[in-house]
Amino acid sequence: MPKQSLGQSIFKKTLENFLKTAKENKNLNEISLPQRLVFIVTSRCNFTCKHCLRDLKNTEDLPLEIAQKVLEEAKKFNFKNIALTGGEPLLYPHLKELIHAATKLNYGFSVITNGFIFSDFADFFIEKKDNLRSIGFSLESSHEESNDFMRKDGSFKKLNDDFSFCHRHKIPFHILTVITPQNYTELFDIALFAKKKGAQLLQVATTLPCPRSKENNLTLTPELRQELFLSLKVLPQMIKFPVIFSGAIRVNSNIQLCDNLGMREVTINTKGDLIQCCDFANYQSASLATIPPIASLKSISFSEALKKLSESIHRFNCMRIDDYGSRDKINDIDFNSCFYCFDKLKRVP
Repeated sequence: MPKQSLGQSIFKKTLENFLKTAKENKNLNEISLPQRLVFIVTSRCNFTCKHCLRDLKNTEDLPLEIAQKVLEEAKKFNFKNIALTGGEPLLYPHLKELIHAATKLNYGFSVITNGFIFSDFADFFIEKKDNLRSIGFSLESSHEESNDFMRKDGSFKKLNDDFSFCHRHKIPFHILTVITPQNYTELFDIALFAKKKGAQLLQVATTLPCPRSKENNLTLTPELRQELFLSLKVLPQMIKFPVIFSGAIRVNSNIQLCDNLGMREVTINTKGDLIQCCDFANYQSASLATIPPIASLKSISFSEALKKLSESIHRFNCMRIDDYGSRDKINDIDFNSCFYCFDKLKRVP
């Protein structure tokens, strides 16, 4: 593990002082994403990251006709943006066709990528820059050896080339980092690295329990996740740079819904199914793999699928309210996190 930098040490001391006085968490750095459609376009990937929660055994691609159908029908519900993820979405054989269809309907789009073959699509993204909201690049460390250990040899150099290209051509991009015990002490350095490279922001998440994360001891303890949540109040102010979190850390201390349960983010998987959450698609877990999708868009309209999603969320939220009313759950920091949903969904019949 790399030696802590002076900046990281100063940040740690600042955070320790903040933690001593933090008594309430309800007003801390709550972030909501704009309403958008999330397309998990492929299960293909050219990486085998040590913390990946996806099941990489089966190769599957989202039928283009399903994606086009959703794009057309979702317009009347005022969806304006789409996010393309995977797997590695740049391996999706219909990527350009899907983006063409989206931009023709005036959707903005973003892509989440490991960046390894980004140069193959660089000119295309310049062509589509008017509709491009952001390229999200996955990075695990500001140090080459640590990043490549988690992801793939050569990844760090490729990413630096991608960052330089985007900065040079004014392509908006942000950096996504999964915080694990491996890189926990690097948070300050990663954020500063993202700022220096010209990223719009740093988005952090944590690993959920899956065979890979367990095997490699890459899941943070609840105490470290709580500290990480609080860190995101201190760090952005300290370096004057946006650092936001994904729901896997902790949302807040009440029953407010996350973007997925609040239907601000609606996800379609590679089979063309509407599902409750992107994180649980193609999950490397036998218990979660058996959970049926909300609806198949091969057989019903997007409107009908949204109704089914709403009904499913209502049932799920009723269970959450029952749990929240239990005395022993009040101070559970995982109650409003992805860890709660992970544990609960395994038990839902």
